[in-house]
Amino acid sequence: MKVYIFYSNDIAVNVYEKSALSAEDKKQLKSEGFIKIPFETKALSEAAAIDMMLEHFRENTAALEEFTKDYSISAAIFSLIYIS
Repeated sequence: MKVYIFYSNDIAVNVYEKSALSAEDKKQLKSEGFIKIPFETKALSEAAAIDMMLEHFRENTAALEEFTKDYSISAAIFSLIYIS
C-alpha cells in the first residue's frame, strides 16, 4: 500500500503519493497557494485514498454537528437556570 497526502487551496484538493513528492514539489505547491491538509492515508490507489479522506471528514463533520447540538442544549438549560 502507498501513503497518500492531500493539499488544498480555495477551489481544489489534490492528492499525491507521499514518497513521490519532493521538497521542490512542496515548495511549488506552496507558491501556488496550496496548503497541506493534516490527513494522510494508506491506500491501494488515489481513488481509494480520496474516498478515505472524504469519509474521514464526513465522520468529523457529523461528530461536530452532534457536539454543537449537545452544547446548545446544555447552554440553553444553563441560561434558563441562571436567569431564574
